[in-house]
Amino acid sequence: MCISSRDGLKSRKGKSTGAMQAGAVDKAAFVPTYASSKPKMAPMKVKGNSFESEAFEIDEEHTVPWIAALTTYFSYAILISVGTLRDMLDSFLGLFGVEKFSSTPVGYGKLLNDFQDFYTRRLYARIQDCFNRPICSAPGAWINVMERDFAEDHTSPMVLTGTHTTALNLSSYNYLGFAECDLEMRDEVIESMQRLGVSNTSSRSELGTTDAHKELEERVAEFVGKPAAIVFGMGFATNSTVLPTLVGAGGLILSDELNHSSIVVGARGSAARIQVFKHNCPISLEHRLRSAIAEGQPRTHRPWRKILVVVEGLYSMEGEICRLKEIVKVCKKYKAYLYVDEAHSIGALGKNGRGVLEHAGVAPEDVDIMMGTFTKSFGSVGGYIAASKEVIEFLRRSSPGSIYACSMAPAAVKQASLALRMIAGEDGTCKGREKVEHLKRNANLFRAGLKRMGCEVLGDEDSPVIPVMLYNPAKIPAFSRECIMRKLAVVVVGFPATPLIKSRVRFCISAAHTEDDLISALRVVDEVADRVMIKYKWTGRPNVAPSAQVESQSRQHCTDVVGNWDAEHFTWRDSLSIEANGRFARGNGDQGSWQVQKRDEAMILRLDWDRWPSEELQLQIHDEADTSSNTTPRRHMFKGSTHIIPEAPLRCTFILRPHPDSPKTTSPSTTRRSSATE
Repeated sequence: MCISSRDGLKSRKGKSTGAMQAGAVDKAAFVPTYASSKPKMAPMKVKGNSFESEAFEIDEEHTVPWIAALTTYFSYAILISVGTLRDMLDSFLGLFGVEKFSSTPVGYGKLLNDFQDFYTRRLYARIQDCFNRPICSAPGAWINVMERDFAEDHTSPMVLTGTHTTALNLSSYNYLGFAECDLEMRDEVIESMQRLGVSNTSSRSELGTTDAHKELEERVAEFVGKPAAIVFGMGFATNSTVLPTLVGAGGLILSDELNHSSIVVGARGSAARIQVFKHNCPISLEHRLRSAIAEGQPRTHRPWRKILVVVEGLYSMEGEICRLKEIVKVCKKYKAYLYVDEAHSIGALGKNGRGVLEHAGVAPEDVDIMMGTFTKSFGSVGGYIAASKEVIEFLRRSSPGSIYACSMAPAAVKQASLALRMIAGEDGTCKGREKVEHLKRNANLFRAGLKRMGCEVLGDEDSPVIPVMLYNPAKIPAFSRECIMRKLAVVVVGFPATPLIKSRVRFCISAAHTEDDLISALRVVDEVADRVMIKYKWTGRPNVAPSAQVESQSRQHCTDVVGNWDAEHFTWRDSLSIEANGRFARGNGDQGSWQVQKRDEAMILRLDWDRWPSEELQLQIHDEADTSSNTTPRRHMFKGSTHIIPEAPLRCTFILRPHPDSPKTTSPSTTRRSSATE
């Protein structure tokens, strides 16, 4: 577990929420309360580090449930055992001239890594239809997935069938929706390609720099708040070629243990020493820094020539946002340089889309080197480094990515530049700002829906990457295949991209998605999660009303919840239909699940909206004389109050009155959405 300061935690997770006590209300109440989604432990003091005078809270570290770990290891043991037996059989048949699955020429050593080769042949090949799916459309909110089938058995290559499936895209890094054809940008991108060609066919140090490249570098530097920037033709190559250039022999690289493979490759390609610290933990980083400075270089114990700390702004496999403010404090104290990879956070985080620095409230001058890519939020390709002018000029002369690699294609450069212009608002519209806000709403809506249905969701609020744990190897293909059958395209991730027992599905949310898209996706995921059994956090089925409890409480209180209601909310007035199947629907089409609970002899009606925070109303029998004379269940008025958390608490009312005519209505799933605004 890692200990973090309160300020760092608040900046990382956004505004904190907590359960609010309802004030006294006339005659009864259903009281909506919004509870925090992540429990916190009691604060404590940490001694022996730079935060000694500050209070800290312990974040719960993700651990694999024991039953999931046990079944996962058991499943892999069976698969590996069967695969080993098949390899032995292949070897035995090979002695008799029967062609083996794979062979190594006589006298040669094995070219492929033993375990990864075995994993590919005996495990991956069985589920290869879930990976590398080709598409025949732009990677927008909806995509056309080309259908494939095995040529022979499940170990044979897959062939295209000539057909495709249109599916909702929850797979692409199209965070702001720029990957689709934007009519306002298309003409300028095409004009740039016609003027400058499809490719420069040259490196930046030769003839690969155009006026478009210069314009993009100026926009990047201004957008992130740095004096200068340099762009590269590939995001992966940005890290893998810049890190060896910055740190060499006598240097030390301190890397987060879950950093991207491009950072790992770049660090290993340098002559520097490499140490890792606990994921997203400034305390672990400080311990590493203190020990490294005290001990110096191995054997000689000379001081390090330089120390570079490398972190990511948004970790793409965990959906977690970097605790940047705390890490900056540690680096400043120990005079270490800080390198932040904003591949997934730039454009996706922050009020204006300026990345994790804006999200965490960190000034650009507090980060020495800022790296990012154009492949996620900008609908293009390539990467960039933003830093001081001296660092950028040094990289132009020394980095292999600038000297030897081909530069960005002119059309891709123009696309990234136009996307940056829109996000910054320099096009004279608010479209960029609206995209950023829409992405944040979509991400939090989808995350809340997944948590509500009982899935084990990783990551932080506001993150457009939402991983859900699968664990068991059999659930990797099962989840993917069940989703694509229901027109939902998802990405499942397993070894070697994740640890062997931490397989997951990774949802990527986009500003191009509508709320209706995400609500329909949540229904599909709910159905598939039940079928595949991945609701590891399921504490009871909220979508089904406890009928026995409802009946007994209806008799006790002479109250019937099921039926039609006239709702007077503090922000709207509309009808509300409550069904016996545990669902309810508002007149405009908004839906949710309901249940009744008994707390301190009071009847609580809980409304779990699909897209809004949950609300609770408490029933109070306000006419006991009338109640005693009426032995048949009837519906009273539900009246409640609520607190709106964000800045200042605002107390408002929520009233449900029985509709004069209350016939049983159709299922909420068939309710037609109205175009009326609230």
